[in-house]
Amino acid sequence: MISKNSILVVEDCKENIDGLRAILDEEYEVFVAINGAGAINLLKTVQPDLILLDIGLPDMDGFDVLERIRKLKGCKQIPVIFITGETDTYVEEYGLSMGAEDYIRKPYVPSVLLVKTKNCIERKLYRDNLEHLVKLRTKELTNSREMIIMGMSLLAERRDNGTGKHIQRIMKYTELLVNQIFRTHPNMMTPKQCEEIIVYSTLHDIGKVGIPDSILLKNGKLTDDEFDVIKTHTVIGAEVLFNTAKLYQENQEYLRTAIDIAESHHEKYDGTGYPKGLKGDEIPLAARIVALPDVYDALTSRREYKEAYLHDMAKDIIVNGDGRTMPSHFDPIVLEAFLQVEEEFKSLSDNKEDE
Repeated sequence: MISKNSILVVEDCKENIDGLRAILDEEYEVFVAINGAGAINLLKTVQPDLILLDIGLPDMDGFDVLERIRKLKGCKQIPVIFITGETDTYVEEYGLSMGAEDYIRKPYVPSVLLVKTKNCIERKLYRDNLEHLVKLRTKELTNSREMIIMGMSLLAERRDNGTGKHIQRIMKYTELLVNQIFRTHPNMMTPKQCEEIIVYSTLHDIGKVGIPDSILLKNGKLTDDEFDVIKTHTVIGAEVLFNTAKLYQENQEYLRTAIDIAESHHEKYDGTGYPKGLKGDEIPLAARIVALPDVYDALTSRREYKEAYLHDMAKDIIVNGDGRTMPSHFDPIVLEAFLQVEEEFKSLSDNKEDE
């Protein structure tokens, strides 16, 4: 059985209610409220496709009722048609300026009532369907964007003889930190910023595509000059992403978070990092967050020149320092969040496969 669209009639005159029911009952499910308070109370449990609202109600006028309806959860987009016996064009103009879809005058002409009702509900259903399609399309575009981002990240990782597991871990570690920081300091980030930091963390080393193999893949210890070249991956990454973002002229902020991460994830909170020697909150928040997972994963991963540290050793180095890595390198809030989710870090690190 196909369910009917629903209409809420807000009208205090029994004769008018009976007349409206006689016209509408066959095609629509009709709810009735005899005053403004009753309508507002009913709308807390019922969300009709249309409201027929009398202007002259006993407890408040229809304009006040409409204003209150728009403040109810889920009721902002429900179309409203005023029903009135008045012929004052000012009243009609005022109602339309408040967002009413139309006016229907008493006494009702059944054919006019049905046509206006039908047209109004069809417009509402079209808008609802369009919003649904837009959400689906947005989700598709988001998924496509994330696939492209992951592809770019994997390209950089392959240059460094990686398998992609490093960037996947970085994203998971970053997600743990972001979620914890959002729980304890909700004013630091919006939900959208949280999502961007997590997704774009995978692009932190995208600049390695511009580092020569002779340096990037060197087995032995790097010379000072070679390490200076390695450092340029931050600048190269920022430039690559900035030039990519320029293709999106309609959104100049596109990839801003990714650029911040790529350029500044080796900056240190005490100002001893690179490429710019930024200090404290001069470092973009996204980069301050991703910096810790990057260090943690480096400590707990095996390299040609070192064995992998276990979690407790890596934690001790990050929290207490070993001369090369110091707690002053990290934002205190990020460090605090790390300590609050360290068991989750440990679980991810203990379960990672050998690369």
